[in-house]
Amino acid sequence: MKDYRMNPLWGVLVEVVKKLPEYEKHKRNVRDKILINKPDITAQELSELMSIPVGEAMVILDELRISCEEVEEELSKELPKPKYKLVALGGTFSKLHYGHLMLLLMGIRYGEKVIIGVTTDKLAKSLGKRYEVPPYETRVQKLKEELVERGWADRCIITPLDDPYGVTVEKPEIQALVTSPYTHFRGLEINRIRRKKGMKSLDIIVCPLVVAEDGKPISSTRIFLGEVTATGSIIRY
Repeated sequence: MKDYRMNPLWGVLVEVVKKLPEYEKHKRNVRDKILINKPDITAQELSELMSIPVGEAMVILDELRISCEEVEEELSKELPKPKYKLVALGGTFSKLHYGHLMLLLMGIRYGEKVIIGVTTDKLAKSLGKRYEVPPYETRVQKLKEELVERGWADRCIITPLDDPYGVTVEKPEIQALVTSPYTHFRGLEINRIRRKKGMKSLDIIVCPLVVAEDGKPISSTRIFLGEVTATGSIIRY
């Protein structure tokens, strides 16, 4: 747990900050613009950049960013009753890491059933990854093993993702979409397409950005390049 959360006044700060008129607007700006370009930004830097109190900056970053240790903590918690019958999420899942686990956990928390779109080899190749993406079958098998180990398999449906939208623009029964801060824009695109088709917009649930030991996002690319481990530890040579 982050040290500042142990302060008895932390809860008071969070409550006060979230009542500020501009809080949600500031949080969206950090999520959609600032955090993407500088994921390891400090509260002090964010405060100066946006001309907001340090306390507000701390609360915003606490909501939008999470460490691998905190992911472990979240995984240990009892699951709540899901809000939706069907949610969706997607990814390449080249090398399962804590960012993936948090994304999957958010899906399980919110959906009775979770559709997981896994990019096909053709789509993965078009993404210009800096490493050789394992075959689709291999990635799906590893994902299935993880879902079984976590006890989530019976609630998940894995489907090939041939394009950035997949079944989210085809199935009106899907109610919500889980994205990362980096892919939130895709959710907005999906909702535009759904509305054009006469379908109801999806509720978009943004998963916190999971950062490694160095404060930068954990990713399959960093793992394959030998920078970090799947649990976010820095690899030192």
